[in-house]
Amino acid sequence: MILLPNSIRKWFKNKIAGIVKEVNNKNPDFYFLKSSKLYYPYKFTSDFYIVNKNNTETTLKCEYDLPVPHKDLWLGYGDNIEEYLNGKLQIEEMLKIAAKGGYNPENPGNILDFGCGAGRMIRWLKPYANNKEIWGVDISSEHIIWANNNLNPPFNFAVNTIVPHLPFRDNYFDFIYAGSVFTHIDDLADSWFMELDRISSEKAYLYLTVQDRHTIDLLDTQYKDKWLSRYMKTFPKYESEKENFNVIVGGRGPDSQVFYDIDYLKKVLSNIFEFVSVNQEAYGYQTALLLRKKSKKI
Repeated sequence: MILLPNSIRKWFKNKIAGIVKEVNNKNPDFYFLKSSKLYYPYKFTSDFYIVNKNNTETTLKCEYDLPVPHKDLWLGYGDNIEEYLNGKLQIEEMLKIAAKGGYNPENPGNILDFGCGAGRMIRWLKPYANNKEIWGVDISSEHIIWANNNLNPPFNFAVNTIVPHLPFRDNYFDFIYAGSVFTHIDDLADSWFMELDRISSEKAYLYLTVQDRHTIDLLDTQYKDKWLSRYMKTFPKYESEKENFNVIVGGRGPDSQVFYDIDYLKKVLSNIFEFVSVNQEAYGYQTALLLRKKSKKI
């Protein structure tokens, strides 16, 4: 292999940077595609990193003897460890709703936490990990690296991107859940629903939380001082259009805030999922939906 002198390599680098800048100025859409986040890389400002072995003896742990991540990985879920570990309550609520719909986590059948972060919810599924695979995926590499380093086993983790594809074969999961994930997927939500349909078994359940009309009512009253209530009011058309919508999107990409009309969601998902139950305020001010995969007609 021939190595170019540093001076020539530097010239090429500056030349390419100049071309990219010129294209960006002439075509803003090119810049949008280049700069949009497919996922969040680990230590993205560095061209080298090491994942060290952890000393779990000095790590704070939950009651299932699983390490708790440092606060930088909490994603805003709580100001202290007790509040962060309230993911246990949300798992309990999810399993209660799923049980009413006919799902039993004691039965064999793989589980997926779609948008798992650093394992705030998945950790509470440890009692069910002996007879099945339980996976977590997320677009944040830092969270997944921590989870693989601290929560595997009994769980498995992988980084995914915002592109609607997951690294699992067809019909792989019997239960998929997504806590406050479709609240941040704007244009690609339909494609993501189709991908979750692909990897779910014929008897699978899907549990997901969304922001809906009831959420908007809560943001106008009980939660009017919350950040989200103030943020949505920064969009001029939000107040005038929030009574007559199918979908509202504030912000774009992974940082978007998405609201659905439930009847509209039922319509667009009618070919692949049936609605088992709609559960308001099951996840804070979000509504939890329990869906079941529809049998495919041949």
